[in-house]
Amino acid sequence: MLTLEVELLTSVYRATLPDGSEAEWPPHPERIYCALVQAWGDGGRIASERQALEWLESLDPPMVQASATWEIWQRDAPTVYVPPNDMKGSAPDVLPEKRIRQARIFRAVAPGSPLVKVQWAATPTPQVRESLVQLSARTACLGHSSSLARFNFRFDDPPLSAELSWQPDSQGTKRLRAPYRGRLADLESWFSTEARPVPRWAVSYREPGAVARTLPQSVFAGPDSWFVFEDVGGFRPDPLALAHVTTRMRGAIVSLAKQPVTEILLGHASNGGPSQRPHVAIVPLLNVGWPYSTGDLLGLAVVLPRYLGDEDRQAVISALASFASFSEGSDTASARLNLFGQETWHLERALFPSRASLKPSRWCRAARRWASATPVLLDRFPEKDSPTEEAALIAAACRHIGLPEPGRIEIHKHSALKGAQSAYPARGSRGGDWTFPADSKLKGRPRRHVVLEFEESVRGPILLGAGRYYGFGMCLPLEDEPL
Repeated sequence: MLTLEVELLTSVYRATLPDGSEAEWPPHPERIYCALVQAWGDGGRIASERQALEWLESLDPPMVQASATWEIWQRDAPTVYVPPNDMKGSAPDVLPEKRIRQARIFRAVAPGSPLVKVQWAATPTPQVRESLVQLSARTACLGHSSSLARFNFRFDDPPLSAELSWQPDSQGTKRLRAPYRGRLADLESWFSTEARPVPRWAVSYREPGAVARTLPQSVFAGPDSWFVFEDVGGFRPDPLALAHVTTRMRGAIVSLAKQPVTEILLGHASNGGPSQRPHVAIVPLLNVGWPYSTGDLLGLAVVLPRYLGDEDRQAVISALASFASFSEGSDTASARLNLFGQETWHLERALFPSRASLKPSRWCRAARRWASATPVLLDRFPEKDSPTEEAALIAAACRHIGLPEPGRIEIHKHSALKGAQSAYPARGSRGGDWTFPADSKLKGRPRRHVVLEFEESVRGPILLGAGRYYGFGMCLPLEDEPL
């Protein structure tokens, strides 16, 4: 087992999450990796050390053992406004006295123990081992430059205790940033253009002592395989135009994909028939389910199937990287989705979404009761509008995505979630109805809102019915199940 021992020499860790929301703890594997990269850059960019870093970034996410008790310290003095260090622009604009001022927040974590261990289930070659030792000897800090640290690689340590460690777990509740293949190349590119590095991958972790639970789950993947695109301007479409928006989104991504386009992304087989495998779904991220929800469409998410081979996954990720790219001087991946006529919706890829409705974890929690945020499109019209037959169709839709049949199914015209659009407009209402592209096979299908109650908790996401790959039949937990 490869173990990196990090000792916080001042017993204080100064680092903040990328969105500035709170202090970071435990130290994220990606931050630890970046500290080693900095040591490599400061040490002359030795080729053998570069190979060691590329080997390290290719490994599966590590276990992290860090104190389970900590205090967050924040200075209680008045807020300080300072010029940012990396301003760009004309000469007068970048002078300190001319720069804009940004609030500087002083946060730090005082852990119960200053010792952090990071462990990978891997064994390096002698050459990589020597390079890792050299890198660790030159690494002086973690997080802020004032967070002095001692790095030390160990190569024969026993496995870390599960009771004391954060462990990668797709059903975990903690999200930690992690390195990935190509992270070093990305960091070099940003450094050469004086751009601010951005996180690109986060992994779900189970907290120390938490018991791993195996719950029924759908064929759609959890938060680790959601790609969130947040509204940042332009023409934001009406939720009732969902079918148009998700169709345009899929078309835009497919047009940028490497040929031949994978069935997982395209949604149909090479012979033109419908795919018999679960494939990529494009879902709406709606402001629904809160006491004062307005039902606005705040963004979209591309959701991968749960069981996906490396080749298919890479093909999808490559297409998404082309759809949302980094422009010069920007630290966010942005995209423009052409919609109706000349209307364009501006989106940004959000690894750590700013709003709760945009966070994949909200739609992927475990719960017994679920309610549809968008109508379920039934596979066929029930005979004589039979509620029993409608319930049977809903139960079959649950089985079709790998879930057990609900013990109770409620079928309604209106959603149980505040702000969600009804399946059909209310009689006498001036509001519009759901619209579909002229050639859409979803057009004209019966629409129903549902409340599902399972015998035991199931884990989301739940996407039901004929329109599940286009954002219909998307359900939200009505109650959270403690892990």
